[in-house]
Amino acid sequence: MKETVPTATSQQEMGLGALAGICSGYLFKKVSKYAAATAIVGYLTIQGASKAGYIKVNWKKVNDKIDDIKQVQLLKDKLSDLTDEISEIALNEDTLVLENEGRVVATGRRIYEHLKHNAATSGSFTAGFVLGILFA
Repeated sequence: MKETVPTATSQQEMGLGALAGICSGYLFKKVSKYAAATAIVGYLTIQGASKAGYIKVNWKKVNDKIDDIKQVQLLKDKLSDLTDEISEIALNEDTLVLENEGRVVATGRRIYEHLKHNAATSGSFTAGFVLGILFA
């Protein structure tokens, strides 16, 4: 005999999505509090050690590194602008969608398609996530 796998009803999917969302939201808020507290304590510890003379910061080297990072970011921004211009030139004639959408847009489209097919679960997860954050 052939056994069939039972499928969940939309109410069950919504309930599971809400439960997962509440748990995720609750954990997100708790973990983010501890992560922020750890970062603050670490920063204050380093500042205290610096003031006490245990740590000597080479500010010239820090500022030089920041300037290098700014230059690299400026080059990345210019490259991104050029990539966008090239993407606008290369159009797909069937759908008029840019061939080079970029990772963010492509990921957004995949998420949208997933949410469209799992609207009940996704919606209840989102509502549960917000509730988990609010009541944590």
